[in-house]
Amino acid sequence: MAAHPSLMLAATVALLAILSGISIADFPRQIIPDPLNLALAGVGLAYQMATQADGLPQQILFAAMTFAAVWLVRRCHFVMTGRIGLGLGDVKMLAAAACWVSPLLLPVLLFIASASALLFVGGRVVATGPAAAQARIPFGPFIALGLCCTWALEQFAGSNIGLL
Repeated sequence: MAAHPSLMLAATVALLAILSGISIADFPRQIIPDPLNLALAGVGLAYQMATQADGLPQQILFAAMTFAAVWLVRRCHFVMTGRIGLGLGDVKMLAAAACWVSPLLLPVLLFIASASALLFVGGRVVATGPAAAQARIPFGPFIALGLCCTWALEQFAGSNIGLL
């Protein structure tokens, strides 16, 4: 079922507002506030319920599986290196992002987020020197970028490429 244009506009504005808040909070402090992650998940599930209520249980299961898989990657990285490479807020944000998009588009979201983060680090290395490659960076703004792009792809091209 296609969403009414005003519902899609309202969801998009809410999404952009929440992602802006997450990016503004995460960039300087490298902490994603739980209330913003909850808002991201809640509004995403509300949109899914309004547009395709019969698919809501699958969307919740997908979000839970996303959380589990990303948490496992986080844990394995810690066990292998002794360092935390992905914050728990990022894990929660990816699970909340899974409430917004089709499971088929999660790899696209992850690719956009990872590639943009790598480009950011590469730019910092070029601008300030090789030591910048060792500096911690917040991943939330890059997840936000990936979610925005993936949301736009799904809403505006999804039915044309067989995702809806």
